[in-house]
Amino acid sequence: MKLQCVHFFKFLTTICAVVWRTTTQGQGAITFDAHPNWIGTYYTESGMAFQLVVPQGQSLDYMGIVPPSTYQGVPQDNNPFMWWLRQNNPYDYVSLSLTSEAQFGLTSVQLADPNSPSSLAFPITFLGFKADGLSVTNVFTTPGGGATTFATYVFSPLFASGLTSVDIIAPRWAMDNLVFTVPEPSSVVLAGLGLVVLRVRVVWKRRRA
Repeated sequence: MKLQCVHFFKFLTTICAVVWRTTTQGQGAITFDAHPNWIGTYYTESGMAFQLVVPQGQSLDYMGIVPPSTYQGVPQDNNPFMWWLRQNNPYDYVSLSLTSEAQFGLTSVQLADPNSPSSLAFPITFLGFKADGLSVTNVFTTPGGGATTFATYVFSPLFASGLTSVDIIAPRWAMDNLVFTVPEPSSVVLAGLGLVVLRVRVVWKRRRA
C-alpha cells in the first residue's frame, strides 16, 4: 500500500508539472478610471503597481491621474489618464511590476506629451527586466508638432512575456490604456486534471475496499 501511495503522488506531481507548462495568456488593461484626481508615488490597478523610484536625492516627483475635460494644457482624452513630470529630482523615474511579483508581458499603450499642445517630439523608453536576467528596450517617440491627443504604441515581441519589472525612463509622459498579459493555466488542461484526479480517487477507493 505504501508503494502505491508513492506512485500515486509521483503521478500527481507529473500532472501538475504539465499544467504549469501548459499556459495561456490572460489579458488586462490599466485604464486609470477608478481613481480620478489621485496623486502619489505608488498606484495599483488590476494587480499592476506603478512605483516611483528615487535612486538619488530626497526630493520627489509625483504621479497623478487627470480626469477628462477638466484641465487646460493637457492632452485631450475622454477618459482619465496618468501623467508624470520630472521637476524636482533629475534622477527619479516610475517602475511597473505586478503586486504578486509574478511575470507578465506588455502588449500596447497610449502615450502623449503631458504638455499640450506638444511642441517637440521626445522619446519615452520602456526598459524591461526579465526573469532570465536579460533586459529589453522599447523606445516610443511622441509626435510633437502641436499634438494634443494620445497615440497608440505596440510593444515588440520581446515584451510579450517573462517580464518581472519595467522602468519608464523619460523626463515626462502621459499614459492611458496600458494592455498587459499574465500567464495562466489553460482551462482545458485544468478540466482534464480534474477528471484525472477524480478517476484516480475512484480507482483508489475500489482498491482499498
